This record gives sequence, structure tokens and C-alpha cells, in this order.
Amino acid sequence: MSAVSRHGQAATGSAPATAVPTLPGPSRTAVPVVTYVLFVVMAGGTIPTPVYALYAQRLHLSPPVVALVFAAYAGGILVSLLLFGGLSDQIGRRATLAPALLVAAVSGVVFIVFPTLPGLFAGRVLSGISVGLTTGAATAYLAELHPDRPRAALIASVTNMAGLGCGSLLSGLLVEYAPSPTVLPYAVLTALLLPGLALARLPEPVAPRGGGIRPQRLGVPAAARRSFAAAAVAVFASFALLGLLASLAGNFLVQGLHDHSHLAVGLVAFSAFGSAGAAQLFAVRLPPRTGLTVGMAGVPLGLALIVAGLSAASLPLFLCGSVLGGAGAGTSFKSGLALVASQAPPGRVSELVSSYFVAAYLGLTLPVVGVAVLLSHGSLMTAAGIFAGMVTVLCVASVTVTAAVASRAAHPTRTS
Repeated sequence: MSAVSRHGQAATGSAPATAVPTLPGPSRTAVPVVTYVLFVVMAGGTIPTPVYALYAQRLHLSPPVVALVFAAYAGGILVSLLLFGGLSDQIGRRATLAPALLVAAVSGVVFIVFPTLPGLFAGRVLSGISVGLTTGAATAYLAELHPDRPRAALIASVTNMAGLGCGSLLSGLLVEYAPSPTVLPYAVLTALLLPGLALARLPEPVAPRGGGIRPQRLGVPAAARRSFAAAAVAVFASFALLGLLASLAGNFLVQGLHDHSHLAVGLVAFSAFGSAGAAQLFAVRLPPRTGLTVGMAGVPLGLALIVAGLSAASLPLFLCGSVLGGAGAGTSFKSGLALVASQAPPGRVSELVSSYFVAAYLGLTLPVVGVAVLLSHGSLMTAAGIFAGMVTVLCVASVTVTAAVASRAAHPTRTS
């Protein structure tokens, strides 16, 4: 779940190595610092996951309201992506990451001080904005600091998912075993943000330039539409699965498995995001279209295991589905991003990649809200079955379009 800078290529490693300057010397210290900042800010994105059940109980929130609170996070990311996607190119990497850390800290304070429904919405929006600012700037920064640009992009992508997974696991442990479950996770997160102040000692590779904030353009060139459609549908389906596990895992575990453990909720999200991050290490070895197809096979198979786990009231089966589905989602995300970037004409990578991320974050929110509504008006198995069926249809559609595009590329129509 990452954003992209106005350069666009920084998130993919698809542009020539000479497109972004590499800083000599300080990268040995700077790369770990920037990676840490990215990791901790991303962890903040899933800190509330195991706490949602407590909020729902104390504030009498229905599943649709909880889903909307979660969706506010993705809304914050989208706002940040579309309005501030190129900010670090204009004011500098450090100058963007510093306020992003501040916004992340303010988000934690809002959760602590205002544990009300408006406070939850505000905290999630702020968290999303901090994530959007951080991922774009940090990804571009790593590309400039690391001598191997594709490896830098992989570090950013894997760190992204690893942070999301570890945030939920850390929160689950604190909520389950420590006092003040609606306070301590955010206090710990705020403390973990403090080492990020080491950014002040890093070199700044971008000379600030004026021009004001320009919204990120979106667009899909005609020549790239088929490939983009396959990738966009794939990432929508993939992020739908990740969003479901990050927002409504508690409802599924309580209603389907009769498991009230907050640690189990954190473990489910950790399993999904952790396997998504690990799968990206595998995806880089696959051609983009092959990786997209493999990922689109893993997502519905994972969902099938999740539904089977609910039916059998089996947490191990549910976790296996989370791992398999998360791995499919991670493979699809990485492969789809590489495919989209490779199809973009020169000078239009940024708008095409940004359009890809818009599809991802719509997938993160819209299906989750729909499932929450189904949970409020029907049975758990009905909601899970409908969700699994719709995501499976999207996966099949993506694979079908991918195969058609590959066939056309292998056998182009000859015109006289």
C-alpha cells in the first residue's frame, strides 16, 4: 500500500538508472534511516486494527461504521497522493518526510485524546495522509540513496507491507496483554517515531524549487488501456482482500470462530501483510504478466480457505487462507505495478502509476464497506461468500485480459 512521487518510476525501478542521481558516501547510514521511517509510519496504518472491536463495543459502532472509519485511512492516502504526490520533488525529500512524521505523531495523539467517533475518523485521515506523504518521498529517496535502484524499489515495497503487518501484530500484543488498550498502542507508536528525527542529519538530494502544489494528473494512454485494465482489476481485488482482513477480521473471528482474542486479529493481519511483503521478493523474478496471473490464482484460493475456516470454525485454516491470499495479493501488486510502468509512454509514467494506486485504494475501501453492510443485514457466511465470489470473478477477469494482451503481443495483427 504505497504512494508514488511525481517521478512515478521511483516506485517501480523501471526507468534507467541514470534518471535519478545516486548519492555517494552517506547511503550506508541514510538507507537504514529512511527504511526505518517508512516502516514505522506504515505500522501506524494498522495499529488500530486489533482495537476496532473495543471501539465498536464502547461506542456502540455497527460494522458499516467501523468499515467507514477504516475507509477514512484510504481516503487520507488518496488525498495525499493526488494533492501532494509531487511535493517531495518540489520542496525536497527531508522537507516532506519531516511533516509526515509530525502528522503521524498527531494522529496517535488524536486517537489517545479523542477516543470518540469523530476522533477515530480524524485519526485515520491523518494516518492516511502521513502514509501517503511518506511512501512517495521515501521511495524516491531510497532510489537516490541506494546504488542499485531496482533493489531500492524492492526495499521500499517490502518495507511497506512489513510495516503494515508488524503494526497490527504489535498492537494485538499490547491490546491483549498490556493495560490501557486504547492508549498504549498509539503511545508506543509515537515513541517509535522519535528515532526518525535522525532524518535531519541526512543529505538532501533535491534542490527546492517553487511553483506551488500541483495536483497529480491521472490518465491512461490508449495503447496501455488493456494492460492497465488487467493490472487495475488485479490490484483492486488484491487490496479488497487485504482491506477486509485489516478492518473486519475481528468481526469474522468473533462471529465465525467465536474467538475474541485481540492478538488473533493482529495475527491475521500480520499473516496477510507479512506474506504479501515476502511474496514480492518472489515476484521480482517473474515476468509481470506471469506474476499477475500467479497472484490472481493465489487470492481466490486464499479466500476459499478463509471461507472454509469460517465454516469449520478453524483458526489455523483461516490463517492459512490469510497467508495464501496475502501472498497472492503481494505478487499481484508488485507485478501489476511493474506491468503498468512498463506500458507507460515516456513522460506519462507518473499519471499512469498514480491511476494504478487509485484503483488499489478504491479496492481497499469500497468492497469492505459493502461487506460490512451485508454483515449488518445478513449472516456472516452469506457476506463472506458474496465477497469471495465477487473477488474471484475479478481475478478471473484480470487473468482473461492478461492472457488476451499476451496473445496479441505474441501474434500481432499484420496490416498492409
